[in-house]
Amino acid sequence: MDYRIDGNNLIIEDLSEFNIAHILDCGQVFRYRKEGDCYTLFAKNCKCLLRKDDNRVIINTEQRDFFEEYFDLKTDYAAIKKALSESFPELLKKAVSFGNGIRILKQDPFEMIISFIISANNNIPRIKKIIEKICCGLGEEKDGYYAFPTVSQLAKADVNFFRECGAGYRAEYLVEAAKTLADFDYEAVRKADTVLARKKLLAIKGVGPKVADCILLFGFGRTDVFPVDTWSRKIYAALSLEEERSARKMAVRLEEMFGGLAGYAQQYLFYYFRENKINTVI
Repeated sequence: MDYRIDGNNLIIEDLSEFNIAHILDCGQVFRYRKEGDCYTLFAKNCKCLLRKDDNRVIINTEQRDFFEEYFDLKTDYAAIKKALSESFPELLKKAVSFGNGIRILKQDPFEMIISFIISANNNIPRIKKIIEKICCGLGEEKDGYYAFPTVSQLAKADVNFFRECGAGYRAEYLVEAAKTLADFDYEAVRKADTVLARKKLLAIKGVGPKVADCILLFGFGRTDVFPVDTWSRKIYAALSLEEERSARKMAVRLEEMFGGLAGYAQQYLFYYFRENKINTVI
């Protein structure tokens, strides 16, 4: 990744590996807004502004080191895209070309657990609104925005608060999750193999298999998982894999197919299918 640092700016010079819309619109992040040609993104208690300036992207932030890590700027995505394009079906080549600027963000595991509990059976505009209301109601007020609440701040809220934020039946899950996460061992998840790490996350109320895999991918950097949702079922069929109805078995088959690149493949394929409204079904 070709980028440089200039004061409070991270300047991305090579846009073949960084596209703002590709990164923010591929289903991995919910706390951002677009105003004109500028995006404002929030993560934990931090904020950055992203804008395209001719043939570069400028990320302006007072938390420069945080966002350098958050956007995973030191990872060579050219090599990842080359491996996917050359080693797998033609469909991957099309998907990688279409979403060539995607990067998997390195997000906070706690924020991912809460966000993806909210995401279950939900749509992105509604998820964003619910999370924003929770941040405004519980998070620390910063310079023109609210931080994502800490676990202790989240634990102060009751079911009615989350219902008023629009969480619906997930309100009870959020209350229970706050209790569980008060002394949750994140390091144990990091050190565990993927099967055990998934099991630990599934023990949190409101975390099902797809949500667990999203948390593993976006919160713990486990790129060997392939979260399966409605779009993934269409992808599975388009890859001409043997007919399968079980989401878990589909995920296993896709993870076996792509190995340590499964998470990257999922992001490129998800974005390609959703943006092009490809409706191949099983």
